[in-house]
Amino acid sequence: MALKDFIALADDKLHEVFSKKAYDPRRERAAMVKRLDTAHAQFSATAPTRGRKMWKLNNGVVELTLPFAIGGKSVFHMPSERFADAIQHLKDAIGKGEADTELEAQAGPAGDAAPAPRASRDASAPRYAKGSRSWSPERRARFQETIAARNAKGE
Repeated sequence: MALKDFIALADDKLHEVFSKKAYDPRRERAAMVKRLDTAHAQFSATAPTRGRKMWKLNNGVVELTLPFAIGGKSVFHMPSERFADAIQHLKDAIGKGEADTELEAQAGPAGDAAPAPRASRDASAPRYAKGSRSWSPERRARFQETIAARNAKGE
């Protein structure tokens, strides 16, 4: 009887609530301000920028793509000479907490921003033979033909 009472109190649906991280607006603000600082540093650098950027420059116009929406938009265009001012205004607003609702919506229901799932490989172009991690017989035969053609040219 006591076991039935214990089992009646347990609820497997509470696992999601238990696992969910609490949303911390200060942490999200700091992370976004850091990303904006990086974007400004990349824009100001004289050397070519490597890696991912939040902005694109074309014809003196900067396209800034934010990971969250402001006023229903996440892509903004501005003159390149005003980009530093725009970044500073955005950093100030985020630091004051004016964009907390947008940042929380971007973080999603788990309270932590998760990367988008990667797209799976196109089934029409399989990389390996079905059921194995090696080349298919057709692919191996084509490779052998290529090697034979290279060897024939070299002789």
